Amino acid sequence: MKIINPICINLQKIKKDFEDLNLYQKDEVIFFKRSTNFLKKIRDEKILPQIIQEILSNSNYLTVIASNSYRHVNHFSKIVFINDFNNNHCRLTLHIWKPPFTEKQIKQELIHDHRFSFSSLVISGIQIHEIFKESSGNIKNKIRYQKYKYVPSKTSNIHDCFFEKYVYLDKIGKKIINKNNIYSMKNHFIHRILFPTGNEPIISFLVRGPRKKKFTHTYNTFYPREGTVSSVPMYTPEELKNLLQYTLNKI
Repeated sequence: MKIINPICINLQKIKKDFEDLNLYQKDEVIFFKRSTNFLKKIRDEKILPQIIQEILSNSNYLTVIASNSYRHVNHFSKIVFINDFNNNHCRLTLHIWKPPFTEKQIKQELIHDHRFSFSSLVISGIQIHEIFKESSGNIKNKIRYQKYKYVPSKTSNIHDCFFEKYVYLDKIGKKIINKNNIYSMKNHFIHRILFPTGNEPIISFLVRGPRKKKFTHTYNTFYPREGTVSSVPMYTPEELKNLLQYTLNKI
């Protein structure tokens, strides 16, 4: 696996354990167990602050990682630490929901599934998931959502959304993940993460499994009926530096 920054010492320390996760791509039960153990090691040995400090100390590290990181259309920052661009391999990312959020952003549904299954360690805040399924029963008094096929580019910062059909959703559960806890989620689950309501962020460290399909589905009421195209810039080294310093202060 090509690591985004091959000379970052603390990333090198976890590289072998991370590469081993690629061996279990065909057995999701084992993948979830192994990726959870990997994240437990990150948590218990306090490896993430060491990685962040090392990146902050070197402008080359910042430049390379910034060139693969961006603000996602769902209003969180995605910082990619390990990615070799092989769709059958895992990816290691940091996700940051940094307040404040506008009233318009908070009202956006941002309901979706994933191209991949994943395990995630919440390192700041409380992460609240609402879980949905497409409704096949009584639709009276339910919201009609637009269902889109979301097709990201290779680098994921550019995407096309194509309208598929109108659907109704049933909310079937809620999942609450407290700080320092780890959870796993299968790619077909339909969910959304609620924005933090106060001044504290939600930050998670995530092991993304191998890609299972080329697109996701997203559900909302605010995209144009004909679909939409979105392109967001990659972060500059200075922007990444500010985000990592912010993260270091919160974990």
